[in-house]
Amino acid sequence: MTRFHLTLAISCLIIATGNATAQTVGYAEAFDQFAAACGNDIDKICKKVDLGGGRVQQCLEQNQASVSANCKATIGNLRIQLQKRAAARAAVMRICDADIRRLCAGIQPGDANLMECFSAAKRNVSARCRAAIADAGYETPVAAAPATTQINLSSNDIVNSLQGVTSTPGISATGLRQLALQSLHDPSRTNPMNRAPLSEQLGSLAQFNIAIQFDFDSARIRPESFRAVGLMADALYSPYLQGYRFLIVGHTDAKGSREYNLRLSQQRADAIREALINPFGISPARIEAVGLGEEQLLNRSNPDAAENRRVQLINIGK
Repeated sequence: MTRFHLTLAISCLIIATGNATAQTVGYAEAFDQFAAACGNDIDKICKKVDLGGGRVQQCLEQNQASVSANCKATIGNLRIQLQKRAAARAAVMRICDADIRRLCAGIQPGDANLMECFSAAKRNVSARCRAAIADAGYETPVAAAPATTQINLSSNDIVNSLQGVTSTPGISATGLRQLALQSLHDPSRTNPMNRAPLSEQLGSLAQFNIAIQFDFDSARIRPESFRAVGLMADALYSPYLQGYRFLIVGHTDAKGSREYNLRLSQQRADAIREALINPFGISPARIEAVGLGEEQLLNRSNPDAAENRRVQLINIGK
């Protein structure tokens, strides 16, 4: 059985196992707890430190004498749970291999009957495999969804909105960056209320729009948005999205100069990418970042509207 076959099989096996009780924690939950327990410490001790590069954790470790006992305890507990989840992800294919071979032998990768096979085999999946799947956090159901502007999100919402890509759309951060720079010098795009989308294709791709809070006039991600970035990481770890590449696209409203907005949006997209790489461990090869400033407004009838300030996570294929 090839690794691709195993990945498809385990993705379908997830549906068949139902909801088991996981003994680990995902990044969204972990960093939500981290922000709640350590938010005051971060604002007091590490106020200008960025999440990306693991710098917030490093700052707290270097200033342990000033860190609250609750923050220290939370970090210790979460570290153990995250390590367990990483170990479970590394082991789940091995643990469930016998179930995959026993229950769905002979089904070819991409065969529509693969889903039906595991659904029918629901009660026959071993308890050990069910536990491994739960600990790995691989319980997200497959349910294709259209592109959305939802802000109150879960990792399931993100996965559902990002799957179903069958071809590479031929869009890249470099190409979008060039379009944005050209847009600044196009007289027909001076008025934001008359400004056509920079890329019509961008709005039709499998994507999710996410609100991330940054410090004012800064690319520093606020602790209250650590959970949102963690949700992005959890979604990118889903077996349904493994092997795909993604664009992180930053947008602003139309307040301020277009040049400034373009620059700030790029810095903020870069900050999210850096955080997904470290501390969240996403491979740099899977994610590109581009800032479009106010060149692709979501609400052109109200260029200063809050919904124009968002981050798109877009699936650009394999």
